Amino acid sequence: MPKVRRPQIAGPAYDDELDTRRPAPRAAAPSRRARDIPYSVAWFRDRIATYALGTIICGAVMLTVAAWMGGNLGAFGNNMNRGVDVIAGWAGISIKDVKVCARPEVEGSRHCGALEPTLVQKVAAAADIRDGASILSADPYAIRDRVEKLDVGAVSVQRLWPDLVRIEVEQRKPTALSQEQGEGGAWVVVDQSGRTFAAADMSKYAHLPRVVGKDASLAAGGLIAAMEPYPNLSERMEVAYRINGRRWDIKFKGRTDVVSMPVDARLSEQLEALNLMQAQTRVLDLPAGRIDARHPKHLAVQALPRSAGMASPAPAEGGI
Repeated sequence: MPKVRRPQIAGPAYDDELDTRRPAPRAAAPSRRARDIPYSVAWFRDRIATYALGTIICGAVMLTVAAWMGGNLGAFGNNMNRGVDVIAGWAGISIKDVKVCARPEVEGSRHCGALEPTLVQKVAAAADIRDGASILSADPYAIRDRVEKLDVGAVSVQRLWPDLVRIEVEQRKPTALSQEQGEGGAWVVVDQSGRTFAAADMSKYAHLPRVVGKDASLAAGGLIAAMEPYPNLSERMEVAYRINGRRWDIKFKGRTDVVSMPVDARLSEQLEALNLMQAQTRVLDLPAGRIDARHPKHLAVQALPRSAGMASPAPAEGGI
């Protein structure tokens, strides 16, 4: 019996363009091209990546060199500083001079005065500026903080390019002896700003004028400066008493009573009037009691009891 072949059944033929039953292939997600990224974002991303890679490489190199040198990172830092100093010397920005001088009286002036040699040496040592160091490494604020630890006044530090560092120091001057707590308190030496000298030989400054009273130290500099143009008064001033934080009563040598001065705003003009009257009438040498110079136009002199030929003046105006 002949062998029967199984018929081959072919599947239905479909036209791919007309077939709607076959599922469509999944569309690939659109990729963001590099040219679609904003330039600023790409630039920032590239820089961050570069700096991060550079930091990692530098750190690895430093650790490798430190390990090769025996783990001494301090020695490596010193060598790096010396290398930077050499490069600064080649570039012409290494420090060649450190100038220490007195702070000028006029703010912003290029000319400053001389200081005592010992103080110049102390300031230069405290500044701790290495010879030949790069001027970029001279931090003005750090230098000022180190110098201010000395017994000095205000300090100013400037970097004058390309190779000069200038340090201006206000030298403290003993101005007066102050007794803040009134009679019976301890005497201290104060400077022109009212700051107390930590250690001062009182016998060395016994010739200084004396001020007494609350806040007398802070106001002493203004009083001394106002009296400086009148040596006939300043040389005779013995004690100045601070009254209510706004004016002075001054006792001059050779007198038993005081001269009442006006408020600080009018002190200079009344000192000029008192100096003129002293030159004309020797008022400070008269056998009189209290002298009141608080009135803007009159100088009142109080007569001593039973003083012949001394008329009692009108009371001074202006208040205490």
